[in-house]
Amino acid sequence: MIILKQIKTENSFLYRNSSIGKAVLCLLLSLCGIPQAATASEAEHKPAAEILPAKISPQQTVRLKTWPEKIHLRGRDSRQQLLVTGFADDEKTFDLTRAVKFKLKDPQLASVNELGIITPAASGKTELQISWGKLKQTLPVVIEQGETFLPLSFENDIAPILTRRGCNGGGCHGKSDGRGGFQLSLFGFQPEQDYEWITRDIRGRRIFPASPDDSLLLRKATMKIPHGGGKRLEEATPEYNRLVRWIEANTPHGPADTPQIVKLTVEPAFESLGHHDQQQLTGTAHYSDGSRRDVTPLVEFRSKDTSVATVDERGLVTSLERTGETSVLALYQGQVSVSKILVPSNESPDAWPAFPVTNFIDEHIQRKLKVLEVPPSPLADDATFIRRATLQIAGKLPTLAEVETYTHSTDPRKRQKLIDRLVHSGDYADHFAQKWSDLLRNKRRGQRNREPGTIAFHRWLRNKIAANAPYDELVRGVLTATGDVSVNPPAQWYAEVRYLDRYVDDMAQVFLGLRIGCARCHHHPFEKYSQQDYYGLAAFFSRVNRTGGTGVAERRANEMISVKQTGQVKHPVTGEVVPPHGLGGPDLEIAPFDDPRHYLVDWMAEKQNPYFARAFVNRMWAHFFGRGLVHPLDDLRVTNPASNEPLLEELAQEFTRSGYDMRHIVKLICTSSTYQIGSEANEINLEETQNYARFYPQRLSAEILLDAIDDVTDTPTRYSGLPKATRALQLPDEGYSNQFLTLFGRPKRESACECERVSEPNLSQSLFVMNNSFILSKAMGGYASSLAKEKKTEERKVRELFLKSLSREPTDREMKNALAYLASEKDKQAAFGNLIWTLLNTKEFLFVH
Repeated sequence: MIILKQIKTENSFLYRNSSIGKAVLCLLLSLCGIPQAATASEAEHKPAAEILPAKISPQQTVRLKTWPEKIHLRGRDSRQQLLVTGFADDEKTFDLTRAVKFKLKDPQLASVNELGIITPAASGKTELQISWGKLKQTLPVVIEQGETFLPLSFENDIAPILTRRGCNGGGCHGKSDGRGGFQLSLFGFQPEQDYEWITRDIRGRRIFPASPDDSLLLRKATMKIPHGGGKRLEEATPEYNRLVRWIEANTPHGPADTPQIVKLTVEPAFESLGHHDQQQLTGTAHYSDGSRRDVTPLVEFRSKDTSVATVDERGLVTSLERTGETSVLALYQGQVSVSKILVPSNESPDAWPAFPVTNFIDEHIQRKLKVLEVPPSPLADDATFIRRATLQIAGKLPTLAEVETYTHSTDPRKRQKLIDRLVHSGDYADHFAQKWSDLLRNKRRGQRNREPGTIAFHRWLRNKIAANAPYDELVRGVLTATGDVSVNPPAQWYAEVRYLDRYVDDMAQVFLGLRIGCARCHHHPFEKYSQQDYYGLAAFFSRVNRTGGTGVAERRANEMISVKQTGQVKHPVTGEVVPPHGLGGPDLEIAPFDDPRHYLVDWMAEKQNPYFARAFVNRMWAHFFGRGLVHPLDDLRVTNPASNEPLLEELAQEFTRSGYDMRHIVKLICTSSTYQIGSEANEINLEETQNYARFYPQRLSAEILLDAIDDVTDTPTRYSGLPKATRALQLPDEGYSNQFLTLFGRPKRESACECERVSEPNLSQSLFVMNNSFILSKAMGGYASSLAKEKKTEERKVRELFLKSLSREPTDREMKNALAYLASEKDKQAAFGNLIWTLLNTKEFLFVH
């Protein structure tokens, strides 16, 4: 057997990104007693994170900064979480909130605890002194009605407690039919209904104003009587006492002019932490009357990447050993906000490696890597680059002649010329036509009379891509398709995407990068989208009409898609007609017989649209780098920010400026030094998986891998009903049966999510390549036979075999082992077949790196 060089980072990458590896990791963490991410309800019942000692001494601190700069409290129930930041002489910051000393000038007016929380006791003005060694800072404190509990509002004061304690979650009383005879609206998005259910349902027996502590609502939550949801409240906490006062006051709904929450902000919005550092966060609710309130105890905090930093229920962030970044999501009463937490490397390189800046992509990437103090890997060599670029742009291996010509060229612009040649090739069109056929669910469903439509739609997509049609033109062609597939192939999209909700969900996910399906039934829990927004998009499809066709239900084919005179969509809760409108856009009035879908595409293609261009460039970035700037790539939302927001924004602007030129974006990405970085890690960037300090290896997709095996072995796979030279990458739909394609994750096109394509390796795949007769017969066939018969030296044959399969020369050791093996075998065809089989089973062949 030939011992091939294995790249350490590939092993690491596979482990981190395989479901088996993650399961093993979870088991090891459990056995070692290391806690993993807890659910919201579990976190509530765990103690707060251990407070770590300050990493900076008073002598090392040159100045202090506090937030807020002045304190204004109103009502006995108010509070304010303070943040105190210390600066070292190099401007590095440290959270000192729990380390400094607080002292109120008049302790009769308020109190402040060791966590930096100040609460009122009486009305008046005073000062808060903060001291850290010789450094001191004084904050003005103004308290209004500090001795008085202000009137309570159900929406602003009570509903947030229920939400934070998980009472209205989907697994509890927020289920569509409630739980245990008690129902609440999901995440409290309908407070009016919640108020009625709590105070009026079962004749109001959940509350007992004469003795609030005996109310069923509180006895269940405190587990004084059995409660399936467990203990949700502790007695004597501010939240419990507030519920008692509300019940005692006979459950007031609140004034009619109660201010509405308009946004939530988190401080700090951005922070850089050292390894094993801590940072307190605060959540502030802003209301329609201009007032604001510290709601930190009622905010649900979640860390997006708990391997970088965790956050407890009090908003205390603790960074871990791993270098990287995470976003801490803050959720409160339908409002969301984000704090970005960076954890730079604690190992600085002796010198920053050479990193040629070819365009703005490199500028943004290098700036971010320098902030993280993570140096990039060197650029990949020519052999690695031609293989990577050809596989990812054209979906095929470079030929032996292409590799030799490219690697021997001394042209300093040969990489740019290679990319330019690839994006103008027919293989490029084949590759991306297959990608968009997946996303647009070009699916036969085993129905023969659908086959002409799927072939026509695939051919239409390929022609658009080959002609470099503007992206908005391609999108308009799909969404506004009318007629049947014989005259307008994109009408095939409507054969698979058949109902109003699917129109909206697929359109938003594919073309806007939004998973908006949650808003069909309720306000999106992690975004600002409401049911009104969802049905405003649905209204654009309200005039779509279907006639004719053959088959039944989901399997109808060749239908005629037309536009009705009128159509409308009603809000499922209010029953009111929802006019068509884009997200955040005005309501539109559309004349009879006009096609509202054109108005939808007009809104999408506007230069200021915040989703359309970003979704496309993020999808292309994910195609080439294995993960999007926003990940998952079709989940663009405030609470899932990009790893490099300035880069994503400039890419989107460049795409818009280019007139939605798809080929331009591909060339821009692939000519960057960022794309040309090698996959081998250095000592510092090994664990970096978000900011592209190195190329992350990716397993070849099912179709590309099968074509690559066919190319190396010179034994093409045949597909029933298609020309002999048809490649797997050119298959128009999912209906061409092939065990290899199924096993290696070809999607069934049941959804518009790229996640349907399985890229994670598994044992079955390895066994298939090693043992199945389908692969063995190819390895022992065409090319092995040719090599055995050719009048060339064995050394030349081995060299060509490596160039053809791995796009590189064999190492001295590989050449020596191969020649020794060939000399020991009498059956030369079988010997060369075994060498081919060996190379097909290496990770170097199975992965792009």
